[in-house]
This record gives sequence, C-alpha cells and structure tokens, in this order.
Amino acid sequence: MVEQPQTGEQLARIDTKLDVLISQHGHVAAQVADHEVRVRELEAAHHRTDSKVTDQGADLADHETRLRAADRWRYALPVTAAGSLLTGTAAILAALGKH
Repeated sequence: MVEQPQTGEQLARIDTKLDVLISQHGHVAAQVADHEVRVRELEAAHHRTDSKVTDQGADLADHETRLRAADRWRYALPVTAAGSLLTGTAAILAALGKH
C-alpha cells in the first residue's frame, strides 16, 4: 500500500508550484507589456505615415490643377499670337489699301 504524503508536505508542494506559476506569470506579463508598447509605437508610426500620404495626395491634386491651367495657357498662346499677327496684318493692309 502506498502511503499518502502528509498535509504539510502537500501544502509545501502546492506552495512551490504556485511560486513557479507566479514567477512565470510575471515574466509573461512583462512580455505582454513590452509587446503592448511596441504595438502602440507601430500604430502611431502608421498613423503618421497615413497623414503624410494623405497630405501628398492633396499636394498632387493641387499640382495637377496648376499644371493643367499652365498647359492651357501655354498651348493657347501660339494660337492667340498667330491670330493677333493675322489681325494686325489685315489691319495694316486695310489701312494701306484706303490711301
């Protein structure tokens, strides 16, 4: 027949196991806290990056609007200049033809 350990021995074993579990829990809790800090830092960096991308998108739209307006003037200028030259020439010929 196997003899049962005394109550004192059982309590000592339980106490030892609890100490080990508490120690392990403290280590795991420290790791969780460290991971929490790292995740928060990554979230903040992600938020800053999103803000920059949004700002660049707005800048891109603004630049595109400005370039399109400048292109309209640039491409319209030769046509306007040719029309002005033709009108000026016609005016000069009309003035010379009257005399």
